[in-house]
Amino acid sequence: MIKNILLKPKGSFSLKKLAGFTDDKVVGQSNIIIKKVSPIDYASSGSITFIDNKKYFKNLYSTKASACIISENVLNKYTSKAGMSFLVSKNPYLSYAKLLNLFYPDLKNSHRDKKEKIDLSNSSQVSKHVDLKNNVSIGEKTIINSFSSIGPNVYIGKNCFIGNNVSISNAYLGNNVIVQDGTIIGQDGFGYVFDGKRYIKVPQIGIVKINDDVEIGSNCAIDRGSLNFTEIKKGVKIDNLVHIAHNVVIGENTVIAGQTGIAGSSSIGKNVLMGGQVGISGHLSVSDNVQIGAQSGVTKNISKNSIVSGTPSVNLKTYLKQAIMLKQMVEKK
Repeated sequence: MIKNILLKPKGSFSLKKLAGFTDDKVVGQSNIIIKKVSPIDYASSGSITFIDNKKYFKNLYSTKASACIISENVLNKYTSKAGMSFLVSKNPYLSYAKLLNLFYPDLKNSHRDKKEKIDLSNSSQVSKHVDLKNNVSIGEKTIINSFSSIGPNVYIGKNCFIGNNVSISNAYLGNNVIVQDGTIIGQDGFGYVFDGKRYIKVPQIGIVKINDDVEIGSNCAIDRGSLNFTEIKKGVKIDNLVHIAHNVVIGENTVIAGQTGIAGSSSIGKNVLMGGQVGISGHLSVSDNVQIGAQSGVTKNISKNSIVSGTPSVNLKTYLKQAIMLKQMVEKK
């Protein structure tokens, strides 16, 4: 079902042609055929990927991509990568954005008010005030309340409940999923690149994948993946007013309290307990069984079974000692 809601790239291009389109140069085989743009850890033969964050350079040695967009200042370290060709760019993120526009030229048109390929189970209960858009499938005994918008490119499983004024697009929802009033799922993530004069929008082509038994509160925002998935795994419970950015992965049975924000490409483990108003920076890893106190600011990876609090977040014992010492310093006469 997920394949049915993922956008399909248009055409195949030689690496030489891509270099001409982005005004970059090729190092390696210029005649190889590129069929799609992929994240580095999900890439396959025929894919081009990109790197502009040093955390991901190690993935060059394991990726199956045929080519990679890379900057000149790090090229010499990686040209020995066997079988890999490079598109050498002064701004890899900008070149990546240009290629997405080439492979997905009809991206804006995909959100027009088409009403095609709509598949509703006879046992589903969909309000007459629901707006169903293109490529929507709704499973057995699912309820969708008034003034919600579903689609384009949405699959909803069995026994789900979708509240009033909910917007879902570019998303897969498993079984027994609850989405409360006012939540928005599957809209574009916050992706822009500066071209030297202005900020250019980076096309977002991925989806949100929500697994079974997830509950999402009111007025949350869960962004679609930039290339692949933003994923909420089985049994996750999310409070009201939570923002989950593109490419975030939330592990099984994690609980997230209200007004929390998780920045792009961060990974949250299983059985994590997250207090209200927590902020998590992008590209971080929070491991399994972690507890994060309310109003914490997480700026570094957190190892398994840790309990942290504060901004920047530290081990709870350290945080309490800091609070006591600061209080003593302030009150000291």
